[in-house]
Amino acid sequence: MDMKLKTYFAVALAALMTAACSDDEKGVNPVENIAGTYSGYSEAAFQYVTTPMVTDGENLSITVNSDGTTATVSYTSGSFGEFTIDNATVSYASGSYTLNGSGSTLMGMGDQKSEYPCTLTGSLNEGRTEGSITFDVPGVMGGMTITFYLGDAPLSKLLAGDYSGWTDASCAYFPSFGVTADETFSMAANDDDSFTLAYTSATWGQFTFNSITATTTADGYTFSGEGTCQMGMSGNVSDYPCTVEGNLDANREAGTVTFNVPAVMGGLTITFTLGDAPEEGTTPEA
Repeated sequence: MDMKLKTYFAVALAALMTAACSDDEKGVNPVENIAGTYSGYSEAAFQYVTTPMVTDGENLSITVNSDGTTATVSYTSGSFGEFTIDNATVSYASGSYTLNGSGSTLMGMGDQKSEYPCTLTGSLNEGRTEGSITFDVPGVMGGMTITFYLGDAPLSKLLAGDYSGWTDASCAYFPSFGVTADETFSMAANDDDSFTLAYTSATWGQFTFNSITATTTADGYTFSGEGTCQMGMSGNVSDYPCTVEGNLDANREAGTVTFNVPAVMGGLTITFTLGDAPEEGTTPEA
């Protein structure tokens, strides 16, 4: 046989053997290939929210069952409970793994927890560096889905959402206008990594910021930007330039946001504090 032809057959045989080994590894028992602990973030969506709730720093584990062909998927949500899928099937095709299964989740507050049925669907890429796993819980909050994503949560998803709290305002002529409870503002992500912030005050008017810049800090997040405020009385509403500066903790559950309107009342400052308003008769903390 010609030497070049022998070399060709040798290379072809080696390629076939490699492919056979690869197919055997991924196709016969793919569950062993994806066993391990994964870090990432989650998005929770349900009937009562317009923007999914994002939780960063989550972990999910996949272990091989004693039968060697199915897996147990365990995930403890920082906000929504414990999920266990003990019969997940895993398949491999076209460079990705697919997971399916059913199980239960333990949800509740404090010691009052109940068990709910849930299902799982998910996929991982061949290198197990990208993917998502979704838990569907139809019996909670009108139907809840929690999706676990591998990797770090993007800033746009972490900050987007609705925030509630209370406000206190001051100006050049008055040190404080008193506390206004049950205030809200919302942030939405733009395509260019900036944010839109909308805040409608029951007392002061409507604030709009179309290009908020946000950054991550060691303790949480900061953001700032310029916008406009529509403010007035008895239908006489005018537009005023304003600025916003905000600081949020890592969980986006505490922090302050300051709105400044220089052209109103010698300089109006509205401080929005996340959380419950102080009780009547107490002095707001600085």
